[in-house]
Amino acid sequence: MEIYLHHYPASLFSEKVRLMLGYLELPWHSVEINNIMPRPLLMPLTGGYRKTPSLQIGANVYCDTAVIARGLARHAGNTELFAPGFNALRVAEWADGQLFRITVALNFRPEALGAMMGQFSATDLDAFMKDRAELTGDAPISSFTTEAAMAYIETYLTDLEASLNNKTSNDFLFGAQPSIADFSVYHCLWFLANNPVNAALLAPYAGVNAWIERMAAFGHGQVEISSGEAALAAAKATAPVAPALAGQQLGHFAVGDEVSVTPADYGRIAVQGTLVAWDAQEIVLARETPETGPLMTHFPSAGFEVTA
Repeated sequence: MEIYLHHYPASLFSEKVRLMLGYLELPWHSVEINNIMPRPLLMPLTGGYRKTPSLQIGANVYCDTAVIARGLARHAGNTELFAPGFNALRVAEWADGQLFRITVALNFRPEALGAMMGQFSATDLDAFMKDRAELTGDAPISSFTTEAAMAYIETYLTDLEASLNNKTSNDFLFGAQPSIADFSVYHCLWFLANNPVNAALLAPYAGVNAWIERMAAFGHGQVEISSGEAALAAAKATAPVAPALAGQQLGHFAVGDEVSVTPADYGRIAVQGTLVAWDAQEIVLARETPETGPLMTHFPSAGFEVTA
């Protein structure tokens, strides 16, 4: 089954997945979406979920990079990505949450935002800011002041530098092979490095920069430019595959129940469907639309709420 990544170039969470596809040596189709709503060709696939990116393998759609990573590792038959276990998973969770919010605070301070958005027209910039306010419910994704974010990033980069320099034979955070922790930390630092103002924050850390180069060397792999129409056609031509999850954790729900799944933080748009499977890592819903035919849509268990 073919892989379609629905993303846009500047999305840091998309870069996490693009690099993972390169590392796993999985050919994929690039479907570039608008960085703001509406996204009429994507919504039938995701059921309304609007964070970026989404990944599609045939008629299985993965929402949120935590479950995208698991889906890709499963598809590739890779056992290394999650091999370090609890410690690597918690670093990944910290990076996707705390470190992400710090990089947002730094990239959205006025001087950095100006450098990042300089190519936008006033109309486009206004539309972007309105879209992000709608996504977050008018609450900022990051509430850190610039001063607090600066203090955090200096501490974290100093600690990361010391940790990397103390390693004698391992090139990555938890060993000789990259884990989910590496990809999650990397995409946040990639976000900083791609801002002309904030790139200088990384310059003093030789060990961190060498690790960034090792990660970046995986590249994006074999990419074919595609379209939203092609992705919808691919979904309609393929039957969804229910994953064999390790241990069912259905709570007071049962397979076949009609449920809604909603992000617990922001972008709180409920996706409705029929519960197919649910364990400690993954929630799977069956859905069907005229544009796609039958689908299965996957979400992480942590960070999402399931209601009747």
